[in-house]
Amino acid sequence: MQHIESMGDKWFTLGVGSEVIPGVVATTLELGGSRPSWSAKDEDMERMLMAWPSDSLLRTSVLVAGKPEGKLSAVAVAPFMEGFSNTLTIKDTFPWKGGHAGEILAEPEDFPGLWFYAPLFFRDAAGEAKGRTCNFLLSGLCFGIRRALLDELTVTQGPAYEKHALEWMKANPTKTRLDVPALKIPLKGKSIIDLTDHYCEYQCRASIFDVDSFQFGPEKSQMKVYRFGVSFGNPEKPVYAIIYAPERVCVKGYVPQEGDDVDMIFWLQGRVDDTEGAVAQEESVIPEPNRE
Repeated sequence: MQHIESMGDKWFTLGVGSEVIPGVVATTLELGGSRPSWSAKDEDMERMLMAWPSDSLLRTSVLVAGKPEGKLSAVAVAPFMEGFSNTLTIKDTFPWKGGHAGEILAEPEDFPGLWFYAPLFFRDAAGEAKGRTCNFLLSGLCFGIRRALLDELTVTQGPAYEKHALEWMKANPTKTRLDVPALKIPLKGKSIIDLTDHYCEYQCRASIFDVDSFQFGPEKSQMKVYRFGVSFGNPEKPVYAIIYAPERVCVKGYVPQEGDDVDMIFWLQGRVDDTEGAVAQEESVIPEPNRE
């Protein structure tokens, strides 16, 4: 497992080549805005995140840092996404170079911790972060998505199969171990999530909801991006995230639809919820999921 301190594959997913990044930085700094909660300043360092445009849930962002009252230089250029709010407890952190941006491992109730990229790491992981419980906005940038291929999983080994075999033989005392049938696990409507070889990147099967789409990018080279909700973790107290899937990563022209079960790989991002009191400028906002 590796921590990858790079944004190249994320921008490529959005159709932004490395040669365009200087333009992304210039446009974001010239036309973008910030919030008081996206900056921090002490006697040694000043940091501020700028994002553009203001009327989108998916934005370009530039994190600038430098000596107080001095020149602030770009230290991180990343897609910046709005997400669903979840209560998580910080278990570990991984600062990137300079400690400006970084990655956080945070744990929901009754489910293993989730690593995610924190664009405001300097704020969200400040001080004694481990053990702190916060509301995090979680979102994901999809690297690839297709309609789920299987509605049933066949298991013939492992802990779950051994438990199944033991119970089956107790119910069938005249049979032998060779007679134990494969364990069939129905997948329809269920979520399964696991890390890939990189922290913050996940392979996932999930049922999607609140599907929408919008245009992203410069006026003359916009691309279609699908936006939808997913849930995973403890089914009784699930974790929610908004996933952004550019049309270019949809396998064989797949069009996400409400209620579809999908297989996907995505990069998870999160930040402490700082939206309270902020004026909503988005024309179309995904409603909060029904948590009942």
